[in-house]
Amino acid sequence: MPSTLFRAVSTLALLSVLLLSPTSKAKIFSKCELAQKLDSLGATKGDIPTWVCIAEHESRYNSSVVGPPNWDGSRDHGVFQINDRYWCYVGEEAPAACGLPCSDFEDDDIADDFVCARRVFRATKKRTGNGFTAWAVYAPHCAGPSTKDYVNDC
Repeated sequence: MPSTLFRAVSTLALLSVLLLSPTSKAKIFSKCELAQKLDSLGATKGDIPTWVCIAEHESRYNSSVVGPPNWDGSRDHGVFQINDRYWCYVGEEAPAACGLPCSDFEDDDIADDFVCARRVFRATKKRTGNGFTAWAVYAPHCAGPSTKDYVNDC
């Protein structure tokens, strides 16, 4: 009898901890919500439309997206589809350039995603002159002059 009571109390305690623990969950942003969030995170006004365009075409503004395997077996994570070959790590692998596990880019807090995305941008800009070219969707969808009007309706 005491072991049954102990198990019941233990189970109840575990459930209480799980239910009361703060959880991060995925979020699908609206275009304007993402633009406002990027503004609050310090994105330059001129770059916000391009970041929003990239997020639309990479993830449809969904913070939980993990892309299919790329040609090299790597995957892209979160609203900005940050690659796990260079920028974030999966499991117990050694930390990558952004120093965070990829799972951190799959929740509703995009502050760390944007810090990493800016790191990707800066590294790519050093190499190519345009940091946005790190994202494959940039040239076909977000590089044109109309992108500056992307968030005008927000």
